[in-house]
Amino acid sequence: MNYRLFFSPTGGTARATELVCGAMETPFVAVDLTLPAARGQHHWFAADDLVVFGLPVYGGRLPQVPGLFDGLRGENTPAVLCACYGNRHYDDMLLEWKTEMEKRGFICIAAAAIVIPHVYSGVLGHGRPDEADLPAIREFARAVMNKKDRTSVTVPGSFPYKKWEKPFRTPEKTAGCVKCGLCQKVCPTAAINDDFVGDPAACIQCMKCVRVCPVGCRQMDMSAVRAYLESNYSVRRENEFFL
Repeated sequence: MNYRLFFSPTGGTARATELVCGAMETPFVAVDLTLPAARGQHHWFAADDLVVFGLPVYGGRLPQVPGLFDGLRGENTPAVLCACYGNRHYDDMLLEWKTEMEKRGFICIAAAAIVIPHVYSGVLGHGRPDEADLPAIREFARAVMNKKDRTSVTVPGSFPYKKWEKPFRTPEKTAGCVKCGLCQKVCPTAAINDDFVGDPAACIQCMKCVRVCPVGCRQMDMSAVRAYLESNYSVRRENEFFL
């Protein structure tokens, strides 16, 4: 069996992995690990399965989500890692991720660093992957399917991993909140309480709650960060593939 597993609060990573798997021209079972309930389930994979994983890069590292991999186990299962990032860089994330997955019985036979829209900017990664990205994605997908050597691939990164200290903040509800509860339902870390107040310690700043608020009253001022990113990282980066 072939499986596509992804954590994708705002949809960019899900779309990128869908493009990769679609180019492999074989059926995949999709497993969405974005919400806590899904991560509470156990997923076991055999040596003859193929698993394509997709995760967003946060600050050059894995998403800091407790229990993200706890329900995943392989038996020398071949895996493809798709690190999706907003045109800045993926830093040490692929190496960190590969290390974690191989502890859990997966053999990472291929990897990709794919540009997707940045959650803090409407400019960085806008529309990516786009038409110009598709030929290389298709070539990568075909190479994975034709790969006979199922040994572990070498990926960029260094250890100790890049230090990342998440700012202790969270999107806040403002005047006009209609208490619909949608933000709480879609939060991937259950960081929003029954009063619709976010817990800065649990929030990963994925901006999902901001995106889904039907009245636009959930906000977090990212103007300074956005200006910095757009001033320094607006030059288009190309996707990278490792086989």
